[in-house]
Amino acid sequence: MSEYQSYEFVALDRPLTSKQMAELRAISTRAEITPTRFWNEYEWGDLKADPADLVERFFDAHLHFANWGTHRLMLRVPAARVDRKGLRAYFVGDAARARVAGEHLILDLRSEDEDRDDDGESQGSLTTLAALRTELTRGDLRVAYLAWLLALQMGDAAEKDVEPPAPPGLSQLTAAQAAMVEFLRIDVDLIAAAAHGIARPSGERSAVRKWALALAPGVKDEWLRRAIDDPDLALGAEILRAFRVKARPAQANGRRTVGELLALAEGYREKRERAQADRAAKAKSVADVARKKRLDVLAKRVEAAWAELEALVEKSDYEKAIKLATDLRDLGSRDGASVPFTARFEAMRKRHLRRRGFFDRWRRENEPQRS
Repeated sequence: MSEYQSYEFVALDRPLTSKQMAELRAISTRAEITPTRFWNEYEWGDLKADPADLVERFFDAHLHFANWGTHRLMLRVPAARVDRKGLRAYFVGDAARARVAGEHLILDLRSEDEDRDDDGESQGSLTTLAALRTELTRGDLRVAYLAWLLALQMGDAAEKDVEPPAPPGLSQLTAAQAAMVEFLRIDVDLIAAAAHGIARPSGERSAVRKWALALAPGVKDEWLRRAIDDPDLALGAEILRAFRVKARPAQANGRRTVGELLALAEGYREKRERAQADRAAKAKSVADVARKKRLDVLAKRVEAAWAELEALVEKSDYEKAIKLATDLRDLGSRDGASVPFTARFEAMRKRHLRRRGFFDRWRRENEPQRS
């Protein structure tokens, strides 16, 4: 498998200037560069810049995919619009980092798995993942908790370590959070274990309204002054974050150790794998019954089926022809007549030498490959 990697950066809060775009062009002559995006892919080379530096200087989100197992997500959020102190406990080790850079907080999440063969479907969507920034500014700590689970999974936490406060709603992730789990390959059984015993969010909008209306007049006036002084302020997100931090904090009591979570995750994994095996067995049983019925019907019209097969091959309808030939072969094997099938199939091949496409496909799909 040849090497492949892609780098994508997006500017969300403000577009790039022409000078900044010129700086980026000096880094790469091949990259797609617009006022809001930088994207490039490499099969042999590499980005001639530090992604962390580019995020710090220009961009609000970054995605790096490499088919040898490296997945990296970086998010830059205004430091004044998140609870930096509250987030600190969730970012530990190398897999989940958080650092302040000027007026921003930069989150750096990395997943490494050399045992997987990554393909294009694993590259992730920065359009979807960028929504995590908004969720963070609204005080949604599920993003941070998932980052901590990534760190735990990557070995950055000892078994005796205690989890940070677990936010409600871990069993009901948003689309962006689900995309984060998929791209960073966070263990779904570990997430299920973390969600065990954690409350689901309910009636938050009405609770926020009740809480906000009960605030002291001076506090409300301060919110109003902030909105006037900063017209771009997402006031609703700010109020929601304040509510989640002050009025509905994450669960702090009864926190579990890493070892307890890992043991609980193993239980969920065993249960999930048993359920998958049961579903697979039931599906196979249903398929076997349906196949038996189909072969029983075919056994009553073998000669007509062979004629139909030749007609399908002649019309180049290879998809249907492959399925019918497979049924005829399996019927012969079931009834102890596999040799006659082979002989009749070979005779048919000689009659249709111009239809090599069908017979080449049959050989690829049904005959063992020679080393």
